[in-house]
Amino acid sequence: MTDSADADVTFVCEAFGLGELRGARRVARGAMGAVWRIDADPPGSSSTATYAAKELFWEVPSASAAEDEVRFTGRCRQAGVPSPRSLAATAGGYVAHDPLGQAWRVYEWVDGEVPDRTDTETVQWLAGQLGRIHALGLEPGDDAKPDPFYQRVDVDWDELADDASRAGVDWWPALEAATPQLVELSCLVNASPDGRPIMCHRDPKASNVLRDAAGRRWLVDWDNAGPMAPWRELGLLLMHHLADVDALRVIGACYRDHGGPAQLGTAQGFATGLATWLNFLRGQAGVLLDPKATPDHRQFAEQRVTGLLRNIPALEQLDHAASAAAP
Repeated sequence: MTDSADADVTFVCEAFGLGELRGARRVARGAMGAVWRIDADPPGSSSTATYAAKELFWEVPSASAAEDEVRFTGRCRQAGVPSPRSLAATAGGYVAHDPLGQAWRVYEWVDGEVPDRTDTETVQWLAGQLGRIHALGLEPGDDAKPDPFYQRVDVDWDELADDASRAGVDWWPALEAATPQLVELSCLVNASPDGRPIMCHRDPKASNVLRDAAGRRWLVDWDNAGPMAPWRELGLLLMHHLADVDALRVIGACYRDHGGPAQLGTAQGFATGLATWLNFLRGQAGVLLDPKATPDHRQFAEQRVTGLLRNIPALEQLDHAASAAAP
């Protein structure tokens, strides 16, 4: 795990056979990794090519998991879901580790912009892609298991608030005030059924879409792909639009128009959206309470923790949203 200045992009060029490095810069940072633009001269080519290299901070996939993801994205592309292709390392596989142990993956470069998360057309497009993916109904492999991160919340919120208070962080009063609500939502998540899983993207949001100059859109960031019940992933997408009844109706309709089979029903339909929200909050709070965390990770976490604590949904809001998204 490194700060951006320590990234070994020369290693990436060598490990993935990209050619001689001409330039590199970090263009995006997410919770799980950072994306670099790498310009290199491929062997035997007279022109410079551009690639997207992902520096993986946490939960690096195994070789077999990365291969499963590549096969899954290939099937989704055949079904009409556009995404950049993964590039294999010269030694085989789709993940390479530099001498410091940092994990990397490389993809085709898509020259596009990330739309705002409230961009209506993008969210409708994304709902359609989920519909196509879910309509495939691809069965997970024998070794693929639902990730507890999306299914359960095992957090002692009172203890976390006490830790934050002792550390004297400026967001601890907000965490302490929200603790009863966090406990209530955690109970809802843990009481929800798992559902029958199929292969899913598992991180559907507008910030994982790129829109190019011609208006074409691409679904990116498939690193979290794996087993999940379709209704759980639909609820995960809708979590970003709980307050907009009209948007919920339109998004739900776009999903169904593209073959999506899932329905939410009640607030439990948002179980995975809540699980990711609450577990992400706990993880980023942990970064801020860790004296060994790097400045890069601390800066990222500070913005997320304060934002998540400001926007915790109520059960009544979730029930209303589930009804709005219904057929």
